[in-house]
Amino acid sequence: MSSVRLACILAGCATPAVVQAQSASDPGQTPGQNEIVVTGTRRDTRLQDTPASVTVLTRETLDEARIRDIRQLDAVVPNVQFNESGQLGSTFISIRGIESNPFIVNRAAVYIDGIPFRELSNAVLNQVESIEVLRGPQATLYGANSESGLIVINTRAPTDRTTAELRMTGMRFGNGWNGIADGFVGGPLAGGTLTGSVAFKVQRGDSFLRNQQPGQPGGRIEEDFVQGRLRWEPSDRLTVNMTGYILNTRAPGVFDQEYVPLDLALYNKTYGAAFNEGKSAARFGYIQDAPKRTDKRERVAGASASYQLGYGRIDAALSYRHYKSDAKGLDFDFTALPTAAGQDFKDRDFWNAELRFTSPSDKPFTYILGATQYRQNDDRFQTTFVGPGTLDSYQPSPHQYAQARDWGVFGSAEWAPHFAPKLSLGAGLRYDHARRTAQQNAGSIDLGNGTLFTYRDASLAGSFEAVLPRFTARYTASPQLTVYASASKGYIPGGFNLTAAQGNLPDSVLRYQSETMWSHEGGAKWHSPDGRLRLGAAAFYIRSNNWQEIQVATDASGRILSADYIGSSASIDSKGFEVEASAEPLGGLTLTANLGYADARYRNLQVDATTNVRGRRVKLIPAYDGYLAARYQLPGGLFARAELALTGKQSLESKGDAVQPATQMVGLQLGYAGPRWSIRGFVENLTDVRRATGLAFRNLAFGNDGNWYAPIGRGRQGGIEVQWKL
Repeated sequence: MSSVRLACILAGCATPAVVQAQSASDPGQTPGQNEIVVTGTRRDTRLQDTPASVTVLTRETLDEARIRDIRQLDAVVPNVQFNESGQLGSTFISIRGIESNPFIVNRAAVYIDGIPFRELSNAVLNQVESIEVLRGPQATLYGANSESGLIVINTRAPTDRTTAELRMTGMRFGNGWNGIADGFVGGPLAGGTLTGSVAFKVQRGDSFLRNQQPGQPGGRIEEDFVQGRLRWEPSDRLTVNMTGYILNTRAPGVFDQEYVPLDLALYNKTYGAAFNEGKSAARFGYIQDAPKRTDKRERVAGASASYQLGYGRIDAALSYRHYKSDAKGLDFDFTALPTAAGQDFKDRDFWNAELRFTSPSDKPFTYILGATQYRQNDDRFQTTFVGPGTLDSYQPSPHQYAQARDWGVFGSAEWAPHFAPKLSLGAGLRYDHARRTAQQNAGSIDLGNGTLFTYRDASLAGSFEAVLPRFTARYTASPQLTVYASASKGYIPGGFNLTAAQGNLPDSVLRYQSETMWSHEGGAKWHSPDGRLRLGAAAFYIRSNNWQEIQVATDASGRILSADYIGSSASIDSKGFEVEASAEPLGGLTLTANLGYADARYRNLQVDATTNVRGRRVKLIPAYDGYLAARYQLPGGLFARAELALTGKQSLESKGDAVQPATQMVGLQLGYAGPRWSIRGFVENLTDVRRATGLAFRNLAFGNDGNWYAPIGRGRQGGIEVQWKL
């Protein structure tokens, strides 16, 4: 990683999204008990009737696959990758070749209980009722930053009868242990109108990446989460939901964005004797002198109400979220040499509101109308210290402030004409208005080796707007077979580059324009009459002519003038397909399989003064991904499960110099599931694959010495999980 590249990390300014409020179920529609239901369409819709490529994971499916980490979803959902920036760093979602990374805001929208999220925490995945992944732009209903797709996570709601669960999990891996206790209790509180629930999770354990440098802690992760929910139903027409949670994460000895060498042999040869006192870095370890600690705190409160009219339904929602992160210990040289270390501090507030009217669903013509408002305030600063030091040695740079003030209005309709009852035509339109402001004061930050990054006063403001259409057609060939086609436009607002405000650069560098793309899709869904066999397939083509990407500013002679900045002059194409299948060929035996292929390539991207990577594959997008799982349960409750996840070769940076080879990961389970309690033993990543999971960088302090550094995923881990139900 170069000093220019790290300057971008230290001074980067995130672009907030326009967001939406909670989806509500549609009392006017009652899908059958065995039907799979999609709620991300803002109206409860049978999966078979949804004109989009959708994967729905129920609580039973999630539990059988033992999905406790949101990053595990990319195995069970085709053409979806969850790239990460470290053990505790943010997760960036790539769908159908539309990649996301730490420099660019997530191009996929994520909603948990109707509340938008940017920094995803696995604790929030506690007690999940369902997860829906909608591939392709969802801008008509969800606005900006949903151009690649949408992930809707619904956690468990209160019920009208007393329910309680407790689950204990112990895991062992190469660098230590991890223990988790999580549970749920809910039931009626006042007569038949008020119900409530409490979910919790407590986790204590070692970091799966371990610092091998003597005198530095190996790393611990401690996480506490508690969520409360209330549901009030004073009449058949009115339902009010309230939710709130607190999440605290403490990680002594851990920096949230941890990068380790990809080629261990080259790294140990280069730095083992010279800087690491003859020590060799382990497969899941690193050797760094920088003192580290990460603390995160999150507070969320939300309320929604649904009122059933005789001619439709009104939904309203309001939420507030506060997120604070303080991570110390970015080691600039990635060795035991005491050169320089960095800190990243973020303090963010989010407000989200929506008002929506939904027509009855039992008419040939149905529609949804709504309006949204979104606000975000960001306060961020970075610090460094040079040479030996402690956690108190970091010297701060000036604060950077950013605001988002967004609003949108939208409408969508679907029509099933009487003269063609098997045909359904849909259209939607949204107007989005985004206001962005950014500010910083003059100052500097020392990156070591005589490199001083200087900030100047900057106050930037501007507005961005977009009109976002969507068109769909669905044909029900039979009760078992549906085919569909769609065309939709996605959008991310523009913004400002405080990283480029260290010189007298033109406004074309300080400001980048909105990103838009068109996606075209066709697909089919089929299931057998008894529902024991399901197939789904879709093909897509996506094009963006104003793709936002990291670039550099140069003068007429090619001399670099600035740190990396976000530009909007690049372009990409992505085309491919996904196939999903599930079957129950025998009693107790379930089979699941999927395959995704995305050929995503740059049509234009100038990565430096002399290199354009046109024609090369988009970074962080594998050539293919696939999944196969089999589970068999005996009538007495004993079960076994095996899974195989395949991920193709992918570039870890734009030029393609750093590459992650194809991997195959195996998981096994063996256990007993009864009506009151269950127990299982499990092994994940059985073959102990060491796989890069995010962007790769050069060494900041020593430049291009042949080494690349990236975050890596977990190695082999095994454990026991015990669950009890009331």
